[in-house]
Amino acid sequence: MFGQRGLRWARVAAATVVGSALALGAASPAAAEEPVTGKAKQVPRTEVTLQLNSKPETTSALELKIGEQTVPVFCIDFHTPVALNKNYEEGTWDESQVKNLGKVQWVLTHGYPNADADALLAAAGAELPADLSPVRRQTVLYFGTQTAVWHFSDGIRLANRANRPELTRPIEYTAIKKIYDYLITNATDQPEPKAELSIDPKDAEATAGAKAGPFTVRGPAGDITLAVDGGTAVDAEGKPVTSVANEGQFWLTRDDAGKVSVTASADESVSFGRVFLFPGDKNKHQKLILGGSAGSKITAKAEATFTAAPSESPSPTPSESPSESPVPSPTPSESTSASPSESASPSAPVASPAPSTSPVSGGSDLPLTGSPIAVAASAGVLLLAVGGLTVLLLRRRKLRFTA
Repeated sequence: MFGQRGLRWARVAAATVVGSALALGAASPAAAEEPVTGKAKQVPRTEVTLQLNSKPETTSALELKIGEQTVPVFCIDFHTPVALNKNYEEGTWDESQVKNLGKVQWVLTHGYPNADADALLAAAGAELPADLSPVRRQTVLYFGTQTAVWHFSDGIRLANRANRPELTRPIEYTAIKKIYDYLITNATDQPEPKAELSIDPKDAEATAGAKAGPFTVRGPAGDITLAVDGGTAVDAEGKPVTSVANEGQFWLTRDDAGKVSVTASADESVSFGRVFLFPGDKNKHQKLILGGSAGSKITAKAEATFTAAPSESPSPTPSESPSESPVPSPTPSESTSASPSESASPSAPVASPAPSTSPVSGGSDLPLTGSPIAVAASAGVLLLAVGGLTVLLLRRRKLRFTA
């Protein structure tokens, strides 16, 4: 058991631990913002039956209701059931553990609903009848995109339409297959879009007329607009630009000294390509990826400082030279170590050279004679004698002490 002193020390230790915990709590960063949530819905009248991995599958398009907005959403987890009318939370690509999301991002960028519908059909070499209802037309575009997404996320292959009555009618099925083929053939890896917008670095420097940068923009998918004040934003080749994509780069330039500022803006903070997972157990229900964008406008700023280019000093002309006539070289009869009296009387006979000096003279003008050398030698001999005598006395004392 603890004595009184032990109890006192225990109370002090406990108070120290509690105080430290409170201090750490006060110093910790603020809690992260609540994740964006959305409710999964099935889109009416979008049912199709497709031959996926040699097996007929019937499915419908999905959408996610985020706040007051409803955006298309695609499945990236083919073998798991969707949690209809349940809330999903925004996550990251790493959290989803779904493969090939870089290529899925390309599919979303060039597929429905982000690409122009007519341009997508033309690029895929697909045609749809003019009398096809808007809902069915969107359904064809949606599933051409969705089957391409499944190809990368789950390895699903869309087969050519067989002569089976349960499959979607040939005019729609053929267009879906052509869009699918176009998207999976051309897909390349794209970066994960961000919920926030940033420019790195925040500032840079350059001389007037040169390029400052590069500046890298990270943010939502799609075009990110650049508004420049005091100069121009250009690409790597020096061509003016007004927008970039996520992970895109630009430079700032200005003809004279001064500052250039740039503001990047994106219309949506929750962009297509962001994943949504079922909270609590992400593997229990289907994983989803946004096809459209939602949220509010976001901005980021950066600036560059341009200094005047250094002016080149012109070489002086012969008339501007500070010494127009060369300095005459000394004649052999002139001595560089002449005394002041000699320099004052150039007609006087040249004196004999002074004896050379040595560094031990301390820089004195007096020559080093033999007397100081003799004194130094005598002092050295005396010191050696004293040292020898001292050693002898010490040895005698040691012998006397140990005897």
